[in-house]
Amino acid sequence: MKTYVLILAGGESRRMGGINKQFALVGGVPVIIKSALAFENSPEITDIVIAARECDMDRIQALCAEHGITKLRCIVPGGSSRTDSARHAFSAAEDADIIMVHDGARPYVSGELISRILRDCMTYGAAIPSLPLKDTVKFTDSDGFSAGTPDRAALCSVQTPQAFRAELYRDMMLSGKEATDDAGLAELLGIKVKLTEGDPGNIKITTADDLPKEDCAMFRIGHGYDVHILAPDRKLVIGGVTIPYELGLLGHSDADVLVHAVMDAMLGALALGDIGKHFPDSDPAYKGADSIGLLKRVNALIREKGYRVSNLDCTINAERPKLAPYIMQMRESIAAACGCDVSCVSVKATTEEGLGLAGKGIGAVCVCLLSK
Repeated sequence: MKTYVLILAGGESRRMGGINKQFALVGGVPVIIKSALAFENSPEITDIVIAARECDMDRIQALCAEHGITKLRCIVPGGSSRTDSARHAFSAAEDADIIMVHDGARPYVSGELISRILRDCMTYGAAIPSLPLKDTVKFTDSDGFSAGTPDRAALCSVQTPQAFRAELYRDMMLSGKEATDDAGLAELLGIKVKLTEGDPGNIKITTADDLPKEDCAMFRIGHGYDVHILAPDRKLVIGGVTIPYELGLLGHSDADVLVHAVMDAMLGALALGDIGKHFPDSDPAYKGADSIGLLKRVNALIREKGYRVSNLDCTINAERPKLAPYIMQMRESIAAACGCDVSCVSVKATTEEGLGLAGKGIGAVCVCLLSK
């Protein structure tokens, strides 16, 4: 029997105060990965499909590989709504017998809950986890006044994962209807859904307050600046790219002014000193050193401290040569060394209009955002 779980992680985290909740940490593990691991470790689940924002897909793919998620069938782009994301994910599960749908932002789902839902799904065709309400619920009117009190005994709150026989779920996806959860979609089609005992610990991460305090994402900002003089008989290397020119930058290493600024920004964000401290020019080991290689070492140090590059914004100050044809190569080289997507690396080039360095050298600045 093929039992797929469709993990929906296509939201924009609007209520998280700037944190992408899929990558926030719970117990040191990103939320989306902790959610996926629950199904990876369930012997009843055969395949995992994740629907995510396109800008997150590569990072999620890499994290799944890093954490040994072997059941991942694929990652698909999310849609404009929850139901649309589910449709996209279901398109990769056509051979399924049972479909489970889970919110990627519920990282505390247990194996016991997965088993309970699947058992009732097999019996009733559709099953969802539910919990009795603890608080009294009120209807409200348009003016913000109480408009009545429903019987609490007839109400419950529901969670995910929600499970459906595949033929029922196919009808739900083909209906063209929308709902706030899959059970609501089933109800619109007259499909009876079994309410199964839920789990109070199966909370959904909606705001930053829902994260464990010790794991709340932390941000650090760093600034880096470097300048090197132009000299003959030197290669011109900027951002890991060798640029044809009659002059190069003078320095103990390859004098890659842009990468040096990036490294100083990353180190500065965590108050770890500067590149002179880590790679002193008095050490012959660094004579002519490849700065991209040094950047990889700085990135490894940042990772050891529990951080990763979220964004780099760099500006190169050069009267000559023209750098525009090489900007994308620089971004790609730096992104690869930092293990981040190229969209996280901005590189711009400007001049000082004949002032300042006035063609005698090249400078670079970088502002870095690290996230925990």
